[in-house]
Amino acid sequence: MSDSIKLDVRAYPIKEPKNKTVAFASVTINDMIGINGIQVIDGRNGLFAQMPQTKDAKGEYRDIAFPVTKELRQELNSAVIAKYIEEKAKVSVKEEIKGGQTATKEASAPVKDAPAAGKGKSSKKTAQEH
Repeated sequence: MSDSIKLDVRAYPIKEPKNKTVAFASVTINDMIGINGIQVIDGRNGLFAQMPQTKDAKGEYRDIAFPVTKELRQELNSAVIAKYIEEKAKVSVKEEIKGGQTATKEASAPVKDAPAAGKGKSSKKTAQEH
């Protein structure tokens, strides 16, 4: 594709993917037109970008916006997938860091002694004990 096409891609991985959709994306082309609602699908042959669609009167899905040329379709698909992979890696690193902090907090937290049974205290737990 020529250097005159500028794609600004944003990808939003889904924490718990539904069906085969693993993310949503948006693309701005040449700072002039934006396309929202692009889905990143994990299909039989790997990841691909599915353009936003609507259902027609016959119950068939039709793309609302789409690349007209094969070259632009490939470039758009590659850019969306690359951005998804980049964002997914960021999310994974954040989850690892967060998980490490939780494990560290749990390991360093003092253990509270449970109240002795039968000492006249109610068996109901307070909100702090949960």
